Parts: sequence; C-alpha cells; structure tokens
Amino acid sequence: MTDTNLPSPNPPSHQPLTPLERGLLSLVERLTNAFEHSTAQLEHLERRSTGLLEERLTELEALLDKSISSQRAFNEALLELLSAPESS
Repeated sequence: MTDTNLPSPNPPSHQPLTPLERGLLSLVERLTNAFEHSTAQLEHLERRSTGLLEERLTELEALLDKSISSQRAFNEALLELLSAPESS
C-alpha cells in the first residue's frame, strides 16, 4: 500500500518560467498535439482498412460458397451422365 498523502517529489515552483523553459514547454505541447493528431489518423486508417478487409473477406466467402455449389452440381450431373445406361 502507498500513502497518497505524501508530498510530491517535485513540488511545483511558483517562479515564472524562463524563456528557455517556455520554449521547451511550447515544443512539448506541439509534439503532444502532433502525436495526438497522428494517433487519430492512424486509428481512422486502421478502422478503414479493417472494414475493407472484412468486406473483401465476406465477398470471398460468398464466392467460395457459389464455387463449391457449382462444383457440386457439376459433379452430380457428371455422375448422373456416367451412370445412365447407354442408348443405342
């Protein structure tokens, strides 16, 4: 268990930021915003790609089912043709 009433190791300073610190803070904020924007774009692309893959997989399954049905019908017709008595 940890004691949540412990003082933070780096208490906030009440001194104004130096120009260098303000510049660094600005850069950190820009990097954070760029990272968040990039993450949102990647999530959108992932959802779109996943959707396209699922759609194509569904189409492929439907085509495979049709192919199997067609092959089965062909086999049945061929067996019927081969087992029919020859007419002279």
